[in-house]
Amino acid sequence: MRVLWIVNMVFPAVAAHLGIKTSASGGWLLDLARGVGASSDVELTVMTYYDGPFRDLTLNGVRYLLFSGGSKRLLYENPKTEEDCKKAVALCNPDLVHIHGTEYAPGLSMLKAHPELPTLLTIQGILCRISEEYSGGMSVFELLKMSSLRDILRLKTPIAFKWLYKHNAKREAEVLRRVRFVTGRTDWDKATMLAVNPNLQYFRCNYNLRDAFYTAPKWSAQEMERHTIMTGAALYSLKGLHILIRALAIVKQQYPDVRLYIPGGNAKDGRIVNPPSYILYIEKMMRELHLEDNVVFTGSLPAEQVAAHLKKANVCVVPSAIEGASATLCEAMMVGTPSICAFRGGMTDLLTDKVNGFTYDFPEYPLLAQRIMELFADDTLASSFSEKTIALAQQRHDRKANIERTLQVYGEVIQNG
Repeated sequence: MRVLWIVNMVFPAVAAHLGIKTSASGGWLLDLARGVGASSDVELTVMTYYDGPFRDLTLNGVRYLLFSGGSKRLLYENPKTEEDCKKAVALCNPDLVHIHGTEYAPGLSMLKAHPELPTLLTIQGILCRISEEYSGGMSVFELLKMSSLRDILRLKTPIAFKWLYKHNAKREAEVLRRVRFVTGRTDWDKATMLAVNPNLQYFRCNYNLRDAFYTAPKWSAQEMERHTIMTGAALYSLKGLHILIRALAIVKQQYPDVRLYIPGGNAKDGRIVNPPSYILYIEKMMRELHLEDNVVFTGSLPAEQVAAHLKKANVCVVPSAIEGASATLCEAMMVGTPSICAFRGGMTDLLTDKVNGFTYDFPEYPLLAQRIMELFADDTLASSFSEKTIALAQQRHDRKANIERTLQVYGEVIQNG
């Protein structure tokens, strides 16, 4: 079968071949491309945009169509994008189009250009819910107060980003109304997509993780660094870092040496360089709560270092106001780090409270603090959670099974589309 993917990034192998930079995100997508591209039954073509002239090249058995226009063509609708979609279809004559994510414009352009083609949508972030929860429970007054004049002039404030998500959610809704077939990973994303279009046919397809998490050493109570917490990248309010910081202040009363590690962004000496308004707000909280020595911003980390941090951490906490199948939580479960997450979004499918981890209501930072301290104090409980999450994660992220499931779904969509 001939399959055309639409993605929002230049894959690292292609970027290296062309000598250009690319995003470090989307590790699960790279793994899926390798698996699907390696199948003898599939001719895979990947379409995206970048800052350069049109290119048609093949690497490691996968064909890449790189259209010019860069981020502007990804972010904004443009009549020429439909022409690019028609050109891509003419070049590879696909039996199926697979759109990865609703955040960007080319997916909708493809649906307009070729409504007759069997098309599958994989949801990556459900924008309608992200736009509603972006502020992470913070009031409009708090969001305005944290915004600097520089951020306001550059439209880089939390309110501006919330508006952008709300705007893009309208495009997402149109995509969902136009497609017939979708994939997701949790009951939450299924319910949210069906609320927009009850006629969708939904397929559950789990993601694979980045390579490092399949070979990383597993967590053990004997080798961890006591009283340490690892979380995910949390540079904006949706990720709930302000909740975790409040919980940390409570934990510090009993564990003065507690240490929180926060990946993401550009950091130096444990602090974010040129911090956005939300991080400035977090730094003010840290000063007021006397937590400056208890929080470390690590900067962006490669997968191997994330796995190493998770192995050393006493606890992993994902305090987001909304998440799909959180990559941070999935990676922590694969390593076996005892984990806690807010009972929000798709994370409710990953951890079961008091069975293989702890969950808590998003704004309840005193309960979050209590759960952290329970795991600090009870190695037996932590080890029990660890063993159970490893078993679940290995099943959920089985590389072979997930590739086979994707190919099965492709066959069904082509047959029924």
